[in-house]
Amino acid sequence: MKQSFLKASLALVTCGLLAFGAGHARADEQKLPSGLAYDQIGQKIEDYYHKNEKTSAGLAAAVIDKDGKTLYQQNFGYMDKEKKLAVDDDSVFEWGSTTKTTVWVSVMQLWEEGKIDLKADIRTYLPKNFLKNLKYSKPLTMLDLMNHQEGFDETTLYLGHDKSLEELLKKDQPPQTYQPGQVTAYSNYGTALAAYIVERVSGQSYADYVHEHIFQPLGMKNTALKPDLSDNAFVQEKRKSEKTYDSKGQLMGSSFFEVGLYPAGRAVGKMSDLKLYAQALLEKKLLFKKAETWETFYSASYKYPEADIPINAHGLWSTEYENTRTLGHGGNTTGFTTSLLLDLKSGIASVIMVNQGHETTFTSDMTELIYGKKKSASKEAVKNFQAGFYRITRTFNQGPLSLMKMVPMTSHTLYITDPSHSVAHQGFWTAGEKDGRYVISLPISDYVKMSTFDVIKDYAFVIFAGLALAYVLLAYLGAILIKCYRLIFRKQEQNPAPLAWKLWHYLTGALILLLPVNFMTAISTIQATASTASSRWQFMIFALVGLALIASGLLPFVWPSLFKQASKARNFLTIATSSAAFIMLANILYWSLYQWWLL
Repeated sequence: MKQSFLKASLALVTCGLLAFGAGHARADEQKLPSGLAYDQIGQKIEDYYHKNEKTSAGLAAAVIDKDGKTLYQQNFGYMDKEKKLAVDDDSVFEWGSTTKTTVWVSVMQLWEEGKIDLKADIRTYLPKNFLKNLKYSKPLTMLDLMNHQEGFDETTLYLGHDKSLEELLKKDQPPQTYQPGQVTAYSNYGTALAAYIVERVSGQSYADYVHEHIFQPLGMKNTALKPDLSDNAFVQEKRKSEKTYDSKGQLMGSSFFEVGLYPAGRAVGKMSDLKLYAQALLEKKLLFKKAETWETFYSASYKYPEADIPINAHGLWSTEYENTRTLGHGGNTTGFTTSLLLDLKSGIASVIMVNQGHETTFTSDMTELIYGKKKSASKEAVKNFQAGFYRITRTFNQGPLSLMKMVPMTSHTLYITDPSHSVAHQGFWTAGEKDGRYVISLPISDYVKMSTFDVIKDYAFVIFAGLALAYVLLAYLGAILIKCYRLIFRKQEQNPAPLAWKLWHYLTGALILLLPVNFMTAISTIQATASTASSRWQFMIFALVGLALIASGLLPFVWPSLFKQASKARNFLTIATSSAAFIMLANILYWSLYQWWLL
């Protein structure tokens, strides 16, 4: 009897200890990479929102785990602050560049079927002579497109739905500045090109392919993809009632626009749909049939030089945190920002959507509540970094828009002493020699170090152009003041200038003043339409004005009798006006402003 009692007691204690240990193990497992317990993240996010509520608009946030469990989901704020239209489960958000992940999933599905070779030259899948601006003989592969290493310059996004992907991609091709695989330079054009290849290989329009192979299998019934959102009536109508705000929470308006290269960033839908998409990616279900495809998709396709750390995994950007790493993609439109992150190690994913353009407080900084503090560059990297002038690779390096990189508001040339405090928004970076260049390696776009000579040369052309403009304005102002003085005091002009000289002097000045006005109006047109087509004629004006400036600048030399027997002041004006004409002509040539055919 005693023996039975002792055995029973021992078994009870053993089971209790085992249960206690298992409970502790489960408790340890129920923590996020940041160290927070699962049941704490909701309160932390809510506290964070209220702390930043004054600069917010609308927010939808969700945190899920690999078992399909929603750890936290909540809506905050308003889709229309003025009308107090609250964010709810029916609100729709623009994905922005998060849409690009559907391109890479589509590509991997076709790779799985043996229809696309990631390492083959993409010209294999395109019509003959489709790409006309390729500068290098090195093959351009699908992996280059996935890594944003095709070497293309920046390009505009056509606003409209009246043209097919093929039309847009064939007509508006950016120049290729870098050799494929050399540097990372984020490219909407490259992603849309990959989507067009999906069309060519599958035989379906890209929108139809995504609906059939991604949205429908996942039950995503409330997401539109086409430029005008016509593929989902609910989303199209719902989006029209919503407003957008800037990063400070100030009203921008409805900001309803279309994107011709829609695979690069047009998806719009409910949070619940993007959450379903994130769950499928995290749980590795439905989208691919083979485990090998998932493994390949999530493997590093490009790493930081000199470091075994991925920058990109077949189209998904890597973000380094101190305790973990995420793969995913963010997105920005005029009035929305989205973040989708997957922590495959911990089995956690997050989806954050706001109706604020270029917002980072929630879509970037708040993620540290989930995944922990972002990892920074090593002390050795900071110590060995070469300070100097750097230019982002994602810019207009060639053609008539190359001057854009010198415009103060869009300047892509920076003097950098520590990338951590200026350009490394993701936290981690490396720097070093790469293909004969010193490069800061980052997700999205690298920064390339410039020689002092190139910096001086660029700024010299701009500064001299500024001096030429200042001279013309002062000449006009001086002439007006002198004319007023003579009228008031009835003074007669001694040794008046010939009419031909006056016409030459003031018409040349007018041509010089026309150039900055024409450039700014052209840029305004491009920004308003997100297309260079309507501004092409304005760059033809640069070519015509350039020819006129050649004639005007040479006139004092080919018609010297017009400029003889002039006063010293008029001789000075002649030399100055002719010099100003040549300076502006030099800028037209240097910045390729005359090359309208490249637009």
